[in-house]
Amino acid sequence: MILVNESLILSRKSQNLIQESSILAVESLILVGESLILVGESLILVNESLILVGESSILIQESSILAVESLILVGESSILVGESLILANESLILINERSHLILTCDRSIHHN
Repeated sequence: MILVNESLILSRKSQNLIQESSILAVESLILVGESLILVGESLILVNESLILVGESSILIQESSILAVESLILVGESSILVGESLILANESLILINERSHLILTCDRSIHHN
C-alpha cells in the first residue's frame, strides 16, 4: 500500500512537472512569436530606411542636374556679356570714327 501511495505521489509529481514543462513550452513559443514580431518590425524599418536612401539618391541626382543647368546658364550669360562688350566696343569704334570724320570736316571747312 505504501508503494502504491508513493507511486501515486510520484505520478502526480510527474504530471505536475509535465504541466510545468507544457507551460514553459507555451511561454517559450510566445517569446519566439514576440521575437518574430520584433524581427518583422526591424525588417519594416530597414525597408523604410532603404526607401529613404533611394529618395535621397534621387534628390541628390536632381540637385546635380540643377547645378549643371545653373552652370550652363552662367556660361550662356557670360557669352551674352561678352557679346554685349563686343557690341559696345564696336559702338565706341564707330563713335570714334564719326568724331574723327567730324573733326576732319571741321578742319577742312576752317582751312578753306
